[in-house]
Amino acid sequence: MAPLRKQIEMLVEQFNASPEVKAAAKQSAERLAVRIMEALGPTKAAIASVAQVFIGQGRRLAEVSSCISKVHPAMDRLRDLVVEVYPAPAGEVRVLVDGRERPSRSYSDGLYRKLRIPLFASDGNAHVELRNARLTCRGYDAKRVEPLGPSEFRARADESNFELFKVLEEVKLSGNSAGAGADLSAMLRKYSISKLPLTERLLKEAGLLQQVSAEYARLYAHEVGNGRGRSPRKLAEEALIDACEEFVPAYLVSSLQQKYHLKQSGLRSLVVMSELAAWQG
Repeated sequence: MAPLRKQIEMLVEQFNASPEVKAAAKQSAERLAVRIMEALGPTKAAIASVAQVFIGQGRRLAEVSSCISKVHPAMDRLRDLVVEVYPAPAGEVRVLVDGRERPSRSYSDGLYRKLRIPLFASDGNAHVELRNARLTCRGYDAKRVEPLGPSEFRARADESNFELFKVLEEVKLSGNSAGAGADLSAMLRKYSISKLPLTERLLKEAGLLQQVSAEYARLYAHEVGNGRGRSPRKLAEEALIDACEEFVPAYLVSSLQQKYHLKQSGLRSLVVMSELAAWQG
C-alpha cells in the first residue's frame, strides 16, 4: 500500500483545493484505488482513482489531466507531430522545443526524411527549431504547424488529450470500478449538489461546500458498489445527507434554519429535502 498511498498523495497535492478537501480526496482515492490496483497496477490505479474523485467534484477532465500530468507527463501527451524535412549532407538531425532538445524518431522517405516529434498539451504554441534539417514545402499538417523559417516553426498544441480518458476506460474494462463498471462521474453530474440551489447556498455560507462535496463523492462511490437493489437516486440522497451530517455541526444547522425561516422537518442537516425532486430518475 505504501507506493500506492505515496502516488495518491503526490497527485492530490497538484490540485488547487483546501487542505480539508485534499485530505478527504486522498482518503476517497485510496479506497477506490484498492479495488483496481490488482488489475491496473499502483500507478494507473492512483491516477484513475484521483481523477475519479476530482471529476466527481465537478472538475473538468482537461483540468484533471493537466494536474495529473505534473507528476506523470505522459498523461499530457498528444498525437506525435510528423514533419517531412530535407536533411543536411552531414550531421545528425536534432529537434529543439522551446530551446530544449526533444528526443524524436527519424526515418528515410525517399529523398527526404520524416521526423516523428512527441508533443504534449503543455507545449502550448511551442517554438520548434530543427538542427541539420529544413522543412519541405508541403511536408507537414498546416493545422498543427506554422512555419517561421526554413528550419523553424510554431507547433500548435491546442487539441484534445485522451490519455487520461484511456486510463479511465481501462478501469471500466477491468470490471472493478466503482459501481461495477457504472459511469460514476456521469451519475455524480446527474445527482449534483449544484442542482439543489438552496442546499448549495447553505453549504457555501457555512464554508463547507468543498468538504461535503468530496465526502459525498466518496460515499456515493462506495454506496453504488454496494447498492443492494436501491436506485442510484436513493443512494445519492443517502450519501449527501450522510456527508452533511458528518461535517456540519448541529448549532450551524440551527443558525441557518432560523436565518432562512426553514422548517426543521424540511431539513436533514443542511439538505433541503424538497429540493431532491430536482434529481430526476
